[in-house]
Amino acid sequence: MKKILFTFLSATVLLFTSCLETVQEITIKEDGSGTVSSTSDMGALLGMAKQMGGGAEMEKKKKKKMDTTIAMANMIDSIENISATEKGLMKDGSMSLKMNLAEEQFSTKISFPFSKYEDIVELNKLTNKVIGSAMKDQMAKAPMGEMQGMGDMPDPSSFDDYFDMKFTNDKIERTINKEKYAKVDGDEYLQGIKQASAMGIPVTSTLIINLPRPAEKVEGKNATLSEDKMKLTVKVDIDDFFDHPEKMEFKVKF
Repeated sequence: MKKILFTFLSATVLLFTSCLETVQEITIKEDGSGTVSSTSDMGALLGMAKQMGGGAEMEKKKKKKMDTTIAMANMIDSIENISATEKGLMKDGSMSLKMNLAEEQFSTKISFPFSKYEDIVELNKLTNKVIGSAMKDQMAKAPMGEMQGMGDMPDPSSFDDYFDMKFTNDKIERTINKEKYAKVDGDEYLQGIKQASAMGIPVTSTLIINLPRPAEKVEGKNATLSEDKMKLTVKVDIDDFFDHPEKMEFKVKF
């Protein structure tokens, strides 16, 4: 049980109040530049920590608050296994961390600018590395003993790891990577999230893409367009990922 909690505390936003929710938002400008951000609301974990024996410690530290923004340029060297190219992509990004024990609030937001379409896919891959590293560092300093011992946690992964995303100047497409998805049962991190969901904690993931111009056509079971056709939204939950991954696929032409 504790391992499941530790898993969540080290991650974003699967990968992800009364539920674990991750919202990824991509904003694309006409010239192909833009921003990628991922916001994770994990307030439910503090309630879980109380139920697992951390209530007394949390009560002692109920005035403890954290509201900080970390520039990626200041933490790049502390992140393991990233290349010089990846460091270049990350250097202008930032990460915000908010925690309020009294109000059971716990959220993270990571944001990166990009200069071309190709950068989006690479930044998506980097997000878990960045948040996992930052969360381990921050939570190691947290006041709750229940959150210590995070070194034995699996590396965070996300739904995105099992899909291929392609961006061009007039089309975006996400499809299942069947070879990778065939091995999802061995993903210790996502299996931990699945177990937590089975205990009654809703886990949702929302992808929002702000398009540079109105969409001409969209395909996808869970893909919806705003009234002005400038915003694409794809919302899924943990059951969709494991039972109906095709609901996460989409194609939009603009």
